[in-house]
Amino acid sequence: MPPDAPTTAPAGRIAVLIPVYNERGRLRETLESLRAQSVAFTVVLVDDGSTPPLHVDVHDYAYPIVLFRMARNGGIEAALNAGLELIEAQGFEFVARLDVGDRCAPARLATQQAFLDESPDVHLVGSDVEWRHDDGSLAFALSLPSRHQDISRALHHTVCLIHPTVMFRTSVVRAVGKYSYEYPAAEDFEFFWRIARRFQVANVPEVLLVTRFDTNGISITRRRRQLRSKLRIQFKYFRVDEPLSFAGVAKTLALMSVPYSGVVALKGMLTRRRLAAP
Repeated sequence: MPPDAPTTAPAGRIAVLIPVYNERGRLRETLESLRAQSVAFTVVLVDDGSTPPLHVDVHDYAYPIVLFRMARNGGIEAALNAGLELIEAQGFEFVARLDVGDRCAPARLATQQAFLDESPDVHLVGSDVEWRHDDGSLAFALSLPSRHQDISRALHHTVCLIHPTVMFRTSVVRAVGKYSYEYPAAEDFEFFWRIARRFQVANVPEVLLVTRFDTNGISITRRRRQLRSKLRIQFKYFRVDEPLSFAGVAKTLALMSVPYSGVVALKGMLTRRRLAAP
């Protein structure tokens, strides 16, 4: 699968995979946040049929950028899978996910690469994350379980691996397959479940990503579809001997009747309480 636009020579062991669709000028801040990374990497942009087509001057950046154009808009699952095929073909060892509008901490890639190098049994690592408004104010933040045994239990109840924070070994894709098309708007949750059932996963207990609180994001505009997909995933991996399986299904059903504004308000309140705690 050759790239369809000018590229610079790939570098490093990490491919940063960014799907893009009608990005509304938010991509530059994401690419700018990568300038401070201290390890070599290559950005793989997958233009999912944007109108007009995505334009990036790859020579504006000191790191390599590969731009692949989808023939038509196929959705995020198709864009991610096309990116994974390209990354596998070019022999990258690690895949780091990133979304348009999100910003990496300067140490993100180095921290996660070192974590995977030092923990050969771990095949995917995420991190804590903050959501911020356009003015920089904090909407809410998540401190996530860091150990595999805690994450694998928590998955029954909640999403505890945040998609744009993760870095995983490319070999994982050969073992568990690519993103499924069967769970619209929750393809990441099901992908993480397959990985966690086969391999060790972890979270770095520090904020390595600031994600833009986007009122047009999938989690908001496709929330009901996402919750339906999440519920199907919970039933797929349901365990009658795991109380969190029952709690997770109950929570998802409850969320279907709660407006998203209420969820955001609750998350914000919990974040403020945690930050205020001695």
